[in-house]
Amino acid sequence: MTTKRRRGKRKGMLDWWQTVLDETKDFVDDNIDRLRDDDDDEDLSDDIDELKQAVAELNAKLDRLSTQQDGK
Repeated sequence: MTTKRRRGKRKGMLDWWQTVLDETKDFVDDNIDRLRDDDDDEDLSDDIDELKQAVAELNAKLDRLSTQQDGK
């Protein structure tokens, strides 16, 4: 009985280490893929430009509303 219990514990520990190694490998692979992907840089630049434009339009609208409130 003791040998089976030890084997079970060993197997559990090996399964745990296998999971840790698999997850680590997946994590590293995903990060390497992200670093190699150059297309995201262009998309990110476009998104930043759009965001800047949206913020500028929002600021202009808030300025107009503020001016209207002061005029009343």
